[in-house]
Amino acid sequence: MSTYEVVKTLNNNVVVAKDDIEEVILIGKGIGFNKKSGSLITEADQNKVEKIYELKGYHEQERYKTLVHIADDNTLKVILEVVNEIDKSTRGAINDDILLSLTDHIIFAMKRLKDGIQIANPFLQETKALYPREFEIAEFVVALLNEKLGVTFPYQEVGFIALHIHSSINNHTLHDMSLMTEVVTRAVHIIEHDLKVQIDKESLMYTRFVRHISFAVQRVMNDDRVPDQTNLDKLLKIQYPLCYSSAVKIVKMMQTHLKKPVYESELVYLTMHIQHFNTQTNDK
Repeated sequence: MSTYEVVKTLNNNVVVAKDDIEEVILIGKGIGFNKKSGSLITEADQNKVEKIYELKGYHEQERYKTLVHIADDNTLKVILEVVNEIDKSTRGAINDDILLSLTDHIIFAMKRLKDGIQIANPFLQETKALYPREFEIAEFVVALLNEKLGVTFPYQEVGFIALHIHSSINNHTLHDMSLMTEVVTRAVHIIEHDLKVQIDKESLMYTRFVRHISFAVQRVMNDDRVPDQTNLDKLLKIQYPLCYSSAVKIVKMMQTHLKKPVYESELVYLTMHIQHFNTQTNDK
């Protein structure tokens, strides 16, 4: 392990440190005890290190320095505790980038809360359906933040934090994931409008549809395609014209938002999923 110099001690168990190349967060029992800025992390101290979060590159290091000066030590300590809990819950599947992204998000979420500013999360239910495990972890995270920081974050924060967790596990950008949830949300709105239904966001049918759309988006982005089924396409167009029409609208919407062509073969599977919602409505 490199020889580190302490930049800032957050508590007895967490320090911000640097070597000749980068800044890191060192976590370990007692590693920050009696350490001040400029102190060296000795060989004995290094044996205490349980986790190292690397701040890669100049911009990440400068951004974290800025955040460290904005937030108080207790907030930073709690955020690190939260990241550690996420790491344990995902069995180490997250990458180090989550430390900076989540620190940034939580600090400014707290500022919005203090200023009485609420940001709506129109993709909350879609996020829950797309990433159920991450959503469950995020619920625990928000509860922990509320308890440790003495705040009351709105439930919408669960969705935002779930996206950060999924992004860290899968190395997807938040932009790509936001685009995914927006496409899913717009698809659901098209179906509800055309079929004049209110889709139950807690239903298994909804979850299956959301996952189908997410896989369809991935196929489009990867230039993959499902096999053509020309005969079935013609049959569905005649037998379920309303559902087929909705599927066409969804495909056009996907092309607009993804800025890529969507193969017509997607229409068959979309129509069949939409017909499930239509059948459920007619059965009532």
